[in-house]
Amino acid sequence: MPKWPIRVKLFVGLSVVVGMMLTLMGGSFFGLSAFHTSNLKLTDQLRELGASTHLLRTVVQLEAVPAETPLEREQLRRQVIEARAVLSQYTSQLKANTTRGNRANVWDELNLAFRIDDDLTTILSQLDPGSKVEPMLPGTRKLLRQLAEQGASSGPRTLSARLAQLNRHVMALPDILHRDFFEVLQQSKAHYESSRVIVWISALAVLAMLVGLTWLFHHWVLDPVRLLHRGVRRVARGDFAYKIELNSGDEMQALADAFNEMTARLHATYQDLERQVQERSRQLVRSERLAGVGFLAAGVAHEINNPLASIAFCSEALERRVLGLVEASHPSEAKVVQHYLRMIQDEAFRCKRITERLLDFSRCGEIRRERTDVLALVQSVVEMIQHMGKYRGKRIQILARQAVFADVDAQEIKQVVLNLVVNALDSMELGGTLRIDVRHVEQSCELTFQDDGCGMSPETLENIFEPFFTRKQGGKGTGLGLSITHNIVTQHGGEIRATSAGEGQGSTFVVRLPIRPPDRETSPPHDGAGPRLGVPARVVAACLMLATTLGMLLDSRDRGRWIGSIGESGRISLFDRVGGARSALRSPGQVADDGLPDRLDSGRV
Repeated sequence: MPKWPIRVKLFVGLSVVVGMMLTLMGGSFFGLSAFHTSNLKLTDQLRELGASTHLLRTVVQLEAVPAETPLEREQLRRQVIEARAVLSQYTSQLKANTTRGNRANVWDELNLAFRIDDDLTTILSQLDPGSKVEPMLPGTRKLLRQLAEQGASSGPRTLSARLAQLNRHVMALPDILHRDFFEVLQQSKAHYESSRVIVWISALAVLAMLVGLTWLFHHWVLDPVRLLHRGVRRVARGDFAYKIELNSGDEMQALADAFNEMTARLHATYQDLERQVQERSRQLVRSERLAGVGFLAAGVAHEINNPLASIAFCSEALERRVLGLVEASHPSEAKVVQHYLRMIQDEAFRCKRITERLLDFSRCGEIRRERTDVLALVQSVVEMIQHMGKYRGKRIQILARQAVFADVDAQEIKQVVLNLVVNALDSMELGGTLRIDVRHVEQSCELTFQDDGCGMSPETLENIFEPFFTRKQGGKGTGLGLSITHNIVTQHGGEIRATSAGEGQGSTFVVRLPIRPPDRETSPPHDGAGPRLGVPARVVAACLMLATTLGMLLDSRDRGRWIGSIGESGRISLFDRVGGARSALRSPGQVADDGLPDRLDSGRV
């Protein structure tokens, strides 16, 4: 089938309808024309037959009139003149029929009329010898000349014989007229048969055109509309992947293509929405898990932190007091005892660092946002990491060239970048490359970390942000880095996504942070119960825990010797009541020792 536009198809359909109408009109016109022609021929033939009957009746009466007396001859003369008038009417009717074309062959009738005219002229001359009588019809003279040239006589000379010849000529006229009438009937029958054949052919042609027009209408209109309707119903039921296969080459196909494009976009949008719903659901479940784990971690950390500190400081005390006795009594066992005590201390402080990270994870401290160049922040973290020996041989490539500013907590985001960079470097072999990109995307700052390391399986991606989930071997990881990273990003109102094509195909982490958060965080109102500190709450809590632990861990001889206090700026001080020395803790893990016993290793606290 040709692929035509709808206007061309409409023109073709209209042409078929016009052809049907013309065919019907042609057949009808031919039939009516044949009937009209036959009717005219029959009508003229009947008129001619009537005139010939009148002529026959008039001529037959001439033979019944005697011509013996002058009165009878005068009566016969008048009847002959009347017969000539009737013959003139008959020939006029015959000529009129010939002129209208309703008579094809009139020579027999005309020849017979010329002979009757000659007979009547001769009879009239015999009845009135003193007058000169000429033939009434022009063709009679021509007929007489032809007979004279051929040497034939026009007829008998006596009156009775001429009357008898006239009677024979007139009696032959009905036979000729009946023959012509039969020919007209045969022609009418032929016209009828032709008209019937033409009408049947026209009807069959119109029927064929009607069937073709119906098929074209079904193929060009009904089928595309049916396919469009079925496609719309399928899409209405939610089958956005359904495609309307229509190859009509007209506006219907253009409509189907536009509909397919629309459904494709709807399908993509629906899949994206479904993905977002699943992602938000996973984030919600993850947030609930993180909240539960954080609440549990806070309780466990508080319960375990103090015993761990006791173990660590007691092992230091034992190392200081028992080591000398062991060296004096059993010199060979001194190094073994010192090794085990140091191992106890190292593992205790390692556990303590884990509990501190648990506390950091469980607490949602105040975010102090400030205008920060995120690209410069990333570059500072990368410069710090590149100098570490274990990461040498691994490339870090920063793709961004333009600064991106955002209102974020610089220290928290630096922790996020550090965790993601370290994880990426740990997952790569020597010669691997980590690509970092920072760009501005839809009122957000987007950080992309793409490595070519070991990659992740779908199960790993599902649990990558779960607390204590790690793939690092040999106890190198605690499984809290990405959980804390997720927590920090969520507190900033952003989102973090992890993707991977599979194991051994690298991983990609995308962090999106708002440039300007809709509601800026404000510090909680001060209730006036104590001094308002200008340091984060987790720092104060850690320092208070450290101070309490220090007082608890001192042995019985030093118990009650140290007194702790907190200043307006959050500065924590320890005062030695015996020696008068003072130590200040400026931040967790930093102690300015002005006389504190040397067994308190600030680096380990």
